[in-house]
Amino acid sequence: MATLPFRVLSLASLALAFPACSSKRSPATVRATGETGVVGRHVDHAAIAAGQVPMSEALAHGRLLFTANFNTLDGGGRPETTGTGAHRARRKEPQNFNRLSAPDANSCAGCHNAPFIGGGGDNVANVFVLAQRLPHLNFDGGEGDGFGTHKLDEVANERNTLGMFGAGYIELLSREITGILHALRTQAEAEARVANAPVTKNLVAKGISYGSLIARPDGTFDTAGVQGVDTDLVIRPFHQKGVVVSLREFTNNAMNHHHGIQSVERFGKDVDADRNDVFNELSDGDITAASLFQATLPAPGRVLPSDPAMRAAVERGEALFAQIGCASCHVPELRLLSPIFSEPNPYNPAGNMRVGDGPSVEVDLTRVGDGPHLTREDDGSVVVRAYTDLKRHDMGPQLNNEKVVQGGVPTSHFLTKKLWGMANEPPFMHHGRALTLDAAIRLHGGEADAAQVAYAALSEADRASVVEFLQTLQVHAPGSPDLVVEGPATARLGDDPAVPTHLAQSDIEAGAVGIDALFAHGKLLFGANFNELDGAGRPASTGTGAPRPIRTGVQSFNRLSGPDANSCAGCHNMPGPGGGGDNVANVFVLAQRLPHVNFDAGPGDGFVFRHLDDVGNERNTLGMWGAGYVELLAREMTRELHGQRDAVRQRARDANQSVRVEISAKGVSFGAITAHADGSLDLRQVVGIDFDLVMRPFHQKGVVVSLREFTNNAMNHHHGIQTRERFGAGVDADQDGMADELTEGDVTAVSLFQAMLQVPKQVLPSDPGARRAVELGEVLFSRVGCASCHVPSLPLDSAVFSEPNPFNPPGNQRLADVSRPVEVDLNGNGPGARLAADKDGRTHVPLFSDLKRHYLGPECDNEKLVQANVATGLFLTKKLWGFASEPPFMHHGRALTITEAIEMHGGEANDSRAAFRLLSPTEKAAMIDFLKTLQVE
Repeated sequence: MATLPFRVLSLASLALAFPACSSKRSPATVRATGETGVVGRHVDHAAIAAGQVPMSEALAHGRLLFTANFNTLDGGGRPETTGTGAHRARRKEPQNFNRLSAPDANSCAGCHNAPFIGGGGDNVANVFVLAQRLPHLNFDGGEGDGFGTHKLDEVANERNTLGMFGAGYIELLSREITGILHALRTQAEAEARVANAPVTKNLVAKGISYGSLIARPDGTFDTAGVQGVDTDLVIRPFHQKGVVVSLREFTNNAMNHHHGIQSVERFGKDVDADRNDVFNELSDGDITAASLFQATLPAPGRVLPSDPAMRAAVERGEALFAQIGCASCHVPELRLLSPIFSEPNPYNPAGNMRVGDGPSVEVDLTRVGDGPHLTREDDGSVVVRAYTDLKRHDMGPQLNNEKVVQGGVPTSHFLTKKLWGMANEPPFMHHGRALTLDAAIRLHGGEADAAQVAYAALSEADRASVVEFLQTLQVHAPGSPDLVVEGPATARLGDDPAVPTHLAQSDIEAGAVGIDALFAHGKLLFGANFNELDGAGRPASTGTGAPRPIRTGVQSFNRLSGPDANSCAGCHNMPGPGGGGDNVANVFVLAQRLPHVNFDAGPGDGFVFRHLDDVGNERNTLGMWGAGYVELLAREMTRELHGQRDAVRQRARDANQSVRVEISAKGVSFGAITAHADGSLDLRQVVGIDFDLVMRPFHQKGVVVSLREFTNNAMNHHHGIQTRERFGAGVDADQDGMADELTEGDVTAVSLFQAMLQVPKQVLPSDPGARRAVELGEVLFSRVGCASCHVPSLPLDSAVFSEPNPFNPPGNQRLADVSRPVEVDLNGNGPGARLAADKDGRTHVPLFSDLKRHYLGPECDNEKLVQANVATGLFLTKKLWGFASEPPFMHHGRALTITEAIEMHGGEANDSRAAFRLLSPTEKAAMIDFLKTLQVE
């Protein structure tokens, strides 16, 4: 593949090359591929076991499956089944996804991505466990709700995404503990028969007590004394409730639940269980590969401060951690007798490959995978410092918020959290409501109450030392050579704010803060997992800033009405920070106006009965690549339109009669204006833009003027972070005890970071026939009419981005608020290759958009709430540059392939869709191949 700067081919020259779209040119000349599944090929378990598929290839395939954005050709979606496999009435787009009852995600990595692929997840990716049993939740009491009346807090158990680093060692420990417990049970059974009397056996494995059982002479057992594990004595180390035996079971469950992908071993060979016309969606070898990929993910390690005083605090914190009782459950280390991981797990339940179903695949976890790896002791064993006892415990009333029983486990019981790696996988606790380690500790109760009380009784410095120790337990980047490394000291002892310093706007305007420093600070803010020390959360205000009754604890977040995310990058992360998002990160636009949605018609719902499909407009996350160029184009187009408006008004006055003119900017028509002699304007023929003629290039509806406005909105809506310029200096608008949570300088920095994000590229195939197909596809893209709205390129007179935007609305910094704007030349600053000006000084921006709203017909008119007076069927033309790297598609993310996205175009795009339908299969494939080249690297 060749990665090239964007260029727009000469359509005239291409028309000569392809005089007729259905030409008789040799098929070898144009080698079109068209739509394909993401997975491409499947592997066989037996082939992996026999070495016919090398382990490196199997792991690469597993990674592909873990990161794949499954589409319809892979079998993504389950039109006629629930997440448990039960039948449901057929659901198709836009009901092919459901954020609560699922399918709810496109990729495993859509949730498991922090701090790296395989890790934990932002609160925005929380899963609603057990909601998958319902057909299609809407809270209307209908078929989708199982004809039941539900509330959000009782339909499912909302859980934060767990990290999978070191998961292979965890599964092996669980197998060994299970083996020990089963051996003790067998021993007790034999002793009872010999003694012809009941025998009590203490169940202790690797130093951990799981209670006791009584064996009777008749071979039965009294398991009333068993603690922290099911009565079958099988350790289930996955899920916060400890209800899943193996990575294989976890994978089979998740593929169907979250993605609508059915595995052969769970649903049967040549069985189309969900009636989507795709069979054998994942083979037994695919599941093996995905399980091995997770099993070989790096083991977490430690980052120790280089500062001697901080190192001493860490050491004291580690001692206190044990002294106050935390280590009695968070057992610092367990010894694993053998690090040889085998697939399948001998304790797998039915519905998963089991021992005897095929040959065993083995891998040494201390040698295979990116690392870092744990090391063998002299006797071949491995010390696993996971800080867990792999046992369930009663966590007390503060954490007993769940209402649906899972796997027979009491609602207050949870598996001891594996602390290794947890410090850089916030938020904390099963529901993700603890944003600091101190808050997480204080939520412990029940069996952990004594340790929590002892922690609270420590001095402030000692509590901070415990936290400082826990902060050393981190995940390293895959491939790191060492498990324990030195790092810089944190800003303070104990929990730290995610943003330790703030920028003064006056310093920026004075030139004391350079562009590189601004970009770095903006990047920090965009990636920050905000916590209480930053002012995260908005206890007493809604996402619009209106007051609400104070919401704290488990109600501090709400996936629908917000706050709903910890970080900007929690949603904008595909294919990297600043990009688009998985369906799991979809936002419910306008739900933020409500206090705390629960569907009970109470104060949180504004005392109104609501349904899921009308509480907010569900939208997929848009990528921000090249956003600075987009904003600059919008500013220049606004000036051009305003100039035409002012000119026609003056003409009407001078002529003392009405004058009508058509208006356009950069060749894009926005209808017409009629000016009257008295200076008034008739704007009824203006199209695709608001009557103030201000271009608003952000949001799918085109309702946000600038990156700055976008930032101010999002910080409060999604994170509960209030900016000073929006809420006022010294004002604690949300009553969380913090004012001035972000300064004007902070907002300038994060706006410039987004403005300077890399520019999408065109990635062309190296094969001549495939390249020829792309060129044909580009011609067809214009010929069928797509380019009339998705304009390939718009000219920009100046690439100098200035902050603030001169058209910012109130509530955002404006030109009058600064002594001088901050300026940066986008062509010369920012990561990656930049655009370049031509000899006339103009920069051609290949965004494939006219930055105008269009009616897309009933196919896309699914929204029920009007946003900013824009009709529900109107949407801003999607900027196609980079979009191929950011599936899913369309405003709601319901199109999983490009063809599906095209087919959803109606209204003003109806003729183009009809023309696309008339193309030959080869021509359609060529056009898809062209669109696939529009990528972000």
